[in-house]
Amino acid sequence: MGSIAVLLGCALQSPDARAQQAVTPDPIVQVTISPPRIVVGQQTTLSILALAPNYMTSPPELPDFQVSNAVTRQLQSVNTSEQRDGVSYAGVRFEYAISPQEPGSYAVVGQSVRIKFAAEPPATRDVTVALPPVSFEAFIPDAASTLSPFVSASSLTVEQDIKRSAEPLKAGDAVTRTITIRAEGTPAMLLPPQQFPAIDGLRLYPVQPKLEDKVDGRTDVMTSTRIDSATYMLERAGDYELPAIAIDWWNVESGKIAQVRLDAVPLKGIAAAAGSAPSTGQPRGWAWDRAFDFIIDHWRAALLLTALISVLAWFTPRLARRAATDLRRRREAHLRSEAFAFHELRHAIRRRDAKGSYFALLQWLPRIDTVTARDFKAAARDPELTRQLGALERQLFAGRRGSAGWSSGDLLRHVTAARRSLRPRATPRDVAGLPQYLNPAGTSHVTAHENRKPAR
Repeated sequence: MGSIAVLLGCALQSPDARAQQAVTPDPIVQVTISPPRIVVGQQTTLSILALAPNYMTSPPELPDFQVSNAVTRQLQSVNTSEQRDGVSYAGVRFEYAISPQEPGSYAVVGQSVRIKFAAEPPATRDVTVALPPVSFEAFIPDAASTLSPFVSASSLTVEQDIKRSAEPLKAGDAVTRTITIRAEGTPAMLLPPQQFPAIDGLRLYPVQPKLEDKVDGRTDVMTSTRIDSATYMLERAGDYELPAIAIDWWNVESGKIAQVRLDAVPLKGIAAAAGSAPSTGQPRGWAWDRAFDFIIDHWRAALLLTALISVLAWFTPRLARRAATDLRRRREAHLRSEAFAFHELRHAIRRRDAKGSYFALLQWLPRIDTVTARDFKAAARDPELTRQLGALERQLFAGRRGSAGWSSGDLLRHVTAARRSLRPRATPRDVAGLPQYLNPAGTSHVTAHENRKPAR
């Protein structure tokens, strides 16, 4: 009887009702990326159009679209509606800007979007739609193959600010050099870091760089700023010069290499305060006569004093220079050491400083023979470390803060564990002899195009 009732109910339904029940439109999701081939550092736009029959009961839920070795940021989203095959659809168009950091092929795969909609109110449906894969390619123009690091922008300027603690400068005073790079069309993460070379007679204190990205709300044009600063403290009197700085970059508007330059900064008049002996008002000849008589009367003591002064004059400067050189080398070795870089990383993580932690990580990685964060995660083989670093990168580059954020305690614990297994076991002699290219205040020696990494 039950089956007869069901059949009878179906038979009593009108043909229109049966057709409406049989044909339920599904949501539509379309993904495009444009342009499919871009210069390293420039942005391609990932566009996702999510449409649902009738109307959506809540905004679509999308993934972060984090792409390895690329900076991703969300652009504006726009509500839309349209008719397709006589069916009314409502939806949202999302756009993401992706800026690759290295040449190569990139892909957005294995992602899905969750859509809640009311095709037949008040009933609602909740479906998950897989996104079709899309890919793009990043390259460095042949004409720019000599640039190291490679930097591309539509415009780039640089300026410097010099602040002296006193005028004229003397031993113990300080000079702060601040270099500000501003660019349009590339993230601040990809602007080149400035190196402050060590100068004999000046003690160098680099400062953590500051990065800032600003996006025009109407045009989505990005303007980025990078500020590098260092303080030089005078250890002894003398005249010095802070070297000139030249930055070569690829102008995407003209398709040519351009250069910005800062002049050298001479530090003149640096001298220790010196006093002059007061005049006694006596004739010079009289003074010399008294001195000669004193020496004749005490010739043995004078001879002994002369010998002692000669010995001290011979050995003291050498010992002092040797001690100062040894002290300076020890300090410079400490600043270049893996332990110092890890101390800075640990301090930044404990402060829950996301940007400071990521930059301290990039400064520390070369000291354990690891170049990028991706290499570090692969070498550590720690899923929790990978998750924590991924959450940190999403907070910095995707601007997403949520319950799945990074934990300072977990990140520090897993980074410490990875450090025990990855860092080289160096002797004190090895630490003192670290190559100059590992010094954050030195100059990079990497010249081969194939080994070059874009600025981070």
